[in-house]
Amino acid sequence: MALKLIQAGVGGMGAAWVKALTGRADVEVVAIVDIADKPLIEAGEALNVPAERRFKDLAAAVASVKADAILTVTPPAIHVKHAEIAFANGLHLLTEKPIGGTLDEAKKMVRLAKEAGRVLMVAQNYRYSNAAQTLARLVREAPLGPLGHGHIDFYIPGDFRGSFRQTMEYPLLVDMAIHHLDLIRAVTGRNIVKVTAQTFHPEWSWYQHHPGLKMLMELEGGMPFSYSGDWSGRGRNTTWNGAWRLQCERGSIELLHDGKLLQTSNTFWDEQREQKPIEADVIAEQGQAALLTRFVKAIESGTSPETSGADNLWSFAAVTAGVISSREGRSVDVAGLLQD
Repeated sequence: MALKLIQAGVGGMGAAWVKALTGRADVEVVAIVDIADKPLIEAGEALNVPAERRFKDLAAAVASVKADAILTVTPPAIHVKHAEIAFANGLHLLTEKPIGGTLDEAKKMVRLAKEAGRVLMVAQNYRYSNAAQTLARLVREAPLGPLGHGHIDFYIPGDFRGSFRQTMEYPLLVDMAIHHLDLIRAVTGRNIVKVTAQTFHPEWSWYQHHPGLKMLMELEGGMPFSYSGDWSGRGRNTTWNGAWRLQCERGSIELLHDGKLLQTSNTFWDEQREQKPIEADVIAEQGQAALLTRFVKAIESGTSPETSGADNLWSFAAVTAGVISSREGRSVDVAGLLQD
């Protein structure tokens, strides 16, 4: 029997979810919610949701339609309100990242889900790409010896003019780097425990706040990992996954700017290098499709999904630590932020 789902937010990024939901047999979209008429009409037609089940308010949709779960694709500050509505009505919740507007809101969402006995899952879709899955496998298998440290570059001139991202504080760190910090955890199998960050605003940037970020992280076990990015950076773009260098004992594993994977082994500078491309693993489902399958499976089996709200607190706390570090000019302990 298909999971009955209400999607809140069907414009912008919500359109990608509409596409992922179209034609699925395991999920039935029983209602949609948005504050604007145009996306309601377009999504309603795509998902065959009749006009009487298109709402401007989530509470009204929940009161009018029988559902099992909610998908919220809305600005982060709204997520906690949608969590309150979902869990008060016994519904499961799949939320876009970042999980909440603040770490306290995120903790509240996790607590409400636990009290209600319902699934809270965060849409960290970047975990479910061929490249990310390949990097994680290579770290586990260690063909060049154990991982010692790593780095990510992210440079894409994101054109979000007119959206909430143009005016939000720390747009790269909060809205985009959450993907990359979560990927660091997924690829290495280690939580981020300390963060030192500097954000900045290039003079050419069209963002109101800081789209630039330099960050040094310490992972569990003392492993260093660094990050450099600019969401207004022009010139050669990286992919959305970023460009990675994983430094291992006998060489490096790289996800290059063009999305190709490369393995290079050598010892000292005057010795011959062995360099070979890596063929990426091909996973059955990627992105939103993979998330939806895992959401349904978690609900049906009563198990916790990989990107549960509780697990995602570690990723969001690392972002929060970056914000605090940038504001206050100090290193921040991530675990300390997770303590109540």
